[in-house]
Amino acid sequence: PTARLTVFTIRGLGSSSFNDGIESSVGLFMDGVYLGRQGLSIFDLVDLERIEVLRGPQGTLFGKNTTAGAIQILTKLPSHEFGGQLETSFGNYDSRQFRGSVTGPLLEETLAGRLTGYFTQREGLILNEFDGSDQNERNRGGLRTQLLWTPGETLRGRFIAEYGRVDEDCCLYPLVAPIRPSVTASDEYVGYTRVSPNPYDRRADSDSPTHVDISQRGVSAEFIWDVDARSRLTSLSAWRDWRFVPINDDATSLKLVTGGTRNAQEQFSQEWRLDTQFERFDTVLGLFYLHQDIRGRETALLGEDLALWVFGGLLRQQVPFATQDNTGVLVNALIPPETLDGTSILTPYQQGTDSLAGFGAVNWPLTERIELSLGARYSYERKQAVVSRTRTGGDPDASVLSLTNSLGPLGELLGRDLSGFTFEGLLDDVAGGEFFRRDQRNEGNVSGQAALNFALNEDLMLYASAARGYKSGGINLGVTGDMVKPTFRPEIATSFELGSKGYLLDRRLSFSMAAYHGEVKDYQALTFDEDTTLLPNPRQTNLLNVGAVRLQGLEAESHYALAPRLLARVGLAYNRAITTDFDNAPDEITRQNTKDLSGQQLYNAPRWSGSLGLEYSRPVFAALEIPAALYYLFRSDTFATVEQGPASHIDAYALTNIRVGLREADQRWDVVLWSRNVFDEDYM
Repeated sequence: PTARLTVFTIRGLGSSSFNDGIESSVGLFMDGVYLGRQGLSIFDLVDLERIEVLRGPQGTLFGKNTTAGAIQILTKLPSHEFGGQLETSFGNYDSRQFRGSVTGPLLEETLAGRLTGYFTQREGLILNEFDGSDQNERNRGGLRTQLLWTPGETLRGRFIAEYGRVDEDCCLYPLVAPIRPSVTASDEYVGYTRVSPNPYDRRADSDSPTHVDISQRGVSAEFIWDVDARSRLTSLSAWRDWRFVPINDDATSLKLVTGGTRNAQEQFSQEWRLDTQFERFDTVLGLFYLHQDIRGRETALLGEDLALWVFGGLLRQQVPFATQDNTGVLVNALIPPETLDGTSILTPYQQGTDSLAGFGAVNWPLTERIELSLGARYSYERKQAVVSRTRTGGDPDASVLSLTNSLGPLGELLGRDLSGFTFEGLLDDVAGGEFFRRDQRNEGNVSGQAALNFALNEDLMLYASAARGYKSGGINLGVTGDMVKPTFRPEIATSFELGSKGYLLDRRLSFSMAAYHGEVKDYQALTFDEDTTLLPNPRQTNLLNVGAVRLQGLEAESHYALAPRLLARVGLAYNRAITTDFDNAPDEITRQNTKDLSGQQLYNAPRWSGSLGLEYSRPVFAALEIPAALYYLFRSDTFATVEQGPASHIDAYALTNIRVGLREADQRWDVVLWSRNVFDEDYM
């Protein structure tokens, strides 16, 4: 639910953005502009012309190189004719949305404009039992302005400026069983009972505010110049700024930890493309430059209950009947609450990235029916980063252990040998100590693709393609130790695909089918936070390389006009994505990278997925019609995290959505009643 954790996957391949040092395996583009963070996509999409999904490695035609594919979001251009649209939507949970746009000429035949805006609200879906409030609401809005400049027939300029804001009580997470034994012991010691471990109860318990504030600003300028009858030069310049400010709680009504990770990303990109049509073939030549500045700061503020909860839990693991009532005085005497209360742990990080690439492609018709496409790209990446951590506050002198710096009494109480620890070292072990690291990584890579298209006739085409994709290595923007390296290797994907697309049955049936095989070397994934604290952090923030991943599958999509006003849409995908070499997987029990998941299904990669849609319209009266639609979507089970622990399993589910309405035949207005998840399916 939080923007910073947004993930896109294609054919089961994608990357979490929890660690800012990792790039997305799926490239996201908005009107040709590469979006450096996946969280930049969380704003409402309005005034869309179309969305293109390009599967497999990309990078020889435009923009940034990717290993899984690319999603291109294209919005409508300004028009020299006046026009506009307004959409309002209301639903349960007090859901309401307003979206609209207006377009028209500003200077006759030379300058046109378009103004688009949206506003979305919805009450929260999670009940906070601590104060009865509803959490995980929606409250977001934005504006987008465009200018289209056409001073002549050979030159066109498009200028875009946009702003978006999210200001929400979000994101509180429901509990998912099972709970780790160490956490259960600590809860039992202080007498704390957690809310239902069934996430579908949508209940949580938090005594601190949970909030997120996100802002996004961006401008771009695109110039398209027809140099002559056969050549077109395109220049696309863009700047974007993204700010993410969260407030998170420890998901309990105890005073344990509050904080969050502030994040800011600023990027500038410049792309040039020259498209040329020769007598025998067409070419694309391009240059791409991207500069990114990523800054983040993780803050953790420790509370008055943490010392008793941590050390009391350790005691209960040794003495099962120990509770706060019968031993709390002793624990508090050794480590009073004020020892940790008010302690602040700050982990700032910063990374600067420069990406430079040259790419080219050629489309060469070998015969009237056969066309060969070749493309190549050279990419160079330079990254520099600094990661540090400091701990301040609290009152370490409040503990008697600080006087002697001897942990013998505490070790005897907990049944552990703490003779090698100092008191300061113990605090480091609980909360984390001082840390500093500076890294740099430079690398270059060659990637490319080849495709052969064979037109059987004007309605049917067969194709075969091979591609090699590249996603740069990087720097782990987190605290690391012996288990995880400070840098990670690039992700290299090799993909082969066979397919066909076209029309049948007098063009009543359109279809596309594909079979693919891919190998991914050094796939980039997350592993557990490496801090050696007494109660290990459950987050997955550090980065590792999975030795090898194999992707094999079949895809089919079809639109079929069953009757003049009845359209069927069908999609089905089988994806066998497995980690063929993964003997360094994280183990959820030992929290070491010693688990062997070789041969297992890749996480976030369901084996089966599909959809079925039926759309029907019926004329009524003179100029009205009733549209209706039914959509059915399903996907098989999968795991949500890389270690495939029992708490991360996502069951298979199916959803049914329906809508029915009334509209004018020329579609100048319509009214629709809709229902999503008609049968109230519980799913994650």
